[in-house]
Amino acid sequence: MTTTSNTSAKSAAAKPAARTATKPAAKPAAKPAAKPVAAVKAAAAPVVSTPDFTKRYKMLTGIDDSEFCTKVGLHLDNGYELYGSPTSTFNGKNVIVGQAVVLKKLPSKKKPGKKK
Repeated sequence: MTTTSNTSAKSAAAKPAARTATKPAAKPAAKPAAKPVAAVKAAAAPVVSTPDFTKRYKMLTGIDDSEFCTKVGLHLDNGYELYGSPTSTFNGKNVIVGQAVVLKKLPSKKKPGKKK
């Protein structure tokens, strides 16, 4: 009898325990290494937005290039006129220019209650 119990004990020890149908826990996604702020700004594409043409007065500034000239021209095409003399300065790398513009005529406001 000792032999039989030893044999069953050996066979039980030799067999692996029954596996349960649980999945291992998923590893959380590793966060990418943080980029320096300067690198993020340099990598981002410039955001081109439509200017707000409802302000009565604006001081347009920027690097003296065709983009600035386009900005001024766009304001002139949308009812602004130049106000005063342009200004310029040098920041050690680029010439920075500025030009004040004023809205010639305010957009007409619809009055409530009146219909045409």
